[in-house]
Amino acid sequence: MNKYPSSWQVQRLGKVFPKVVVGYVGNVNDYYCSEEEGVPFYRTLNIRNGYFRHIDLKYVTHSFNDKNKKSQIKNNDILIARVGANLGMVCKVTGLNSVANIANAIIIKSSLIDDADIDFFTYFLLSPLGKKQIFAGAAGGAQGVFNTKLTQEIKVPVPSFPEQQKIAKILSTWDKAISTTERLIDNSTQQKKALMQQLLTGKKRLLDGLGQRFEGEWEEVSIGSTSKCFSGGTPSRTKDEYYNGSIPWITSGKLNDRFVDSVNEYITELGLQNSSAKIVKNGSILVAMYGATAGKVALNTLDSATVNQAVLALEPKEKFHNLFLFYLLEVEMLKALLLVQGGQPNLSATIIKAIKIKVPALLEQQKIATVLTNADKEIELLEQQLADLQQEKKALMQVLLTGKKRVVVDGEVA
Repeated sequence: MNKYPSSWQVQRLGKVFPKVVVGYVGNVNDYYCSEEEGVPFYRTLNIRNGYFRHIDLKYVTHSFNDKNKKSQIKNNDILIARVGANLGMVCKVTGLNSVANIANAIIIKSSLIDDADIDFFTYFLLSPLGKKQIFAGAAGGAQGVFNTKLTQEIKVPVPSFPEQQKIAKILSTWDKAISTTERLIDNSTQQKKALMQQLLTGKKRLLDGLGQRFEGEWEEVSIGSTSKCFSGGTPSRTKDEYYNGSIPWITSGKLNDRFVDSVNEYITELGLQNSSAKIVKNGSILVAMYGATAGKVALNTLDSATVNQAVLALEPKEKFHNLFLFYLLEVEMLKALLLVQGGQPNLSATIIKAIKIKVPALLEQQKIATVLTNADKEIELLEQQLADLQQEKKALMQVLLTGKKRVVVDGEVA
């Protein structure tokens, strides 16, 4: 059991928050209505770790809502997803102007509580100590279900009210920084998308080395004419001597990385010689042809790597810039998938090579690639900053919510 400071109490959550109820459980389909006619019916998909989503809403009739007052939620209530894929997700209700129902959630009512900081206890439930108790309780139920009794039994630390507030305030500072960074990532992503739409179609022309705007018509070519195109293969799985060698073997799943700088498996020289696997150059473009990753495009950054049969490799010819083609194919493959029928779309080398694209002269390709690469780098930098902030917050939660690091309250260390 975690050791808290001697000045902290340890209580059951049900003693701190006496009113804990379960959200509506049952068939709601007959009560759905339009937004104009009804009341929001929040579901567990609206509960995210740390924040409350007001998107993907359903609406139910006022009469249904009035009959289920115990399932209604208000600002500052704490919610725990009690079942399903979102089991264990926790958030505080914010931005809610009226009562509404919620399905399959534990509702910790915050009303009439004077000496409990809602944010502090939300953070605790989000912490590893809180999560551990939620999942341990759910594991004991049928098919992993959390209930009100289990919620009330969660053991929580209870510092003084001022210390609760100070801890919550510190953690909220990190939340604000995280939220700001997430917005910056979203804005940068949208800006990059707009740049791609303008630059890859020639609607916006950049300046050449002399400061003059590029001119001239773009040439229409097939993807197959821009590159040497080939797919790879898989060495026999019955031959242990074909695997665990030193040759990187790229499967289609790795194309989700966009820039392939690592692999999950390696093959041997013997495996390469006795299969259709082929060496691809560093800088080659890779396109997933079928399966769950169909249409994904990546750039190989490994030396002497090989690909399997689900990957089409493109080694660009001299007058085509690999990064320009990479960004252009990211857009073109999305279009190609829309034209392919079936639940899990399949492309082929023939389909991909026949796709028509328009390309400018090599120098303009290089300029466009540089602009889009810089946009990618900006997003990557922000994503690293976000990861750092999230890690810092996690570390702070571990020491602040356990009392290992005390905070200053009214000029004194609590």
